[in-house]
Amino acid sequence: MPTTFGREILGREVVDESGDKLGHMADFRLDTDTGSIVALLVSIEPDIDPTLLPWPTVDGLLSVPVEEVTAVGATVQLSR
Repeated sequence: MPTTFGREILGREVVDESGDKLGHMADFRLDTDTGSIVALLVSIEPDIDPTLLPWPTVDGLLSVPVEEVTAVGATVQLSR
């Protein structure tokens, strides 16, 4: 994913492959050597148990590898 998205995607809804809302884009992590986005940091919905998800949490945010993103539009679509 190109880093040009930057602040444009912050706050967008993050949905799974079924279209169910996981949460909102809160931040992202960059590879400092390449400048590429390596993970999306998602503020998950309060009714979702993060321990049941396949990704780790970092400072209370779900860290989703960028490879899990299938599309970025009005929402951020994940492959799972």
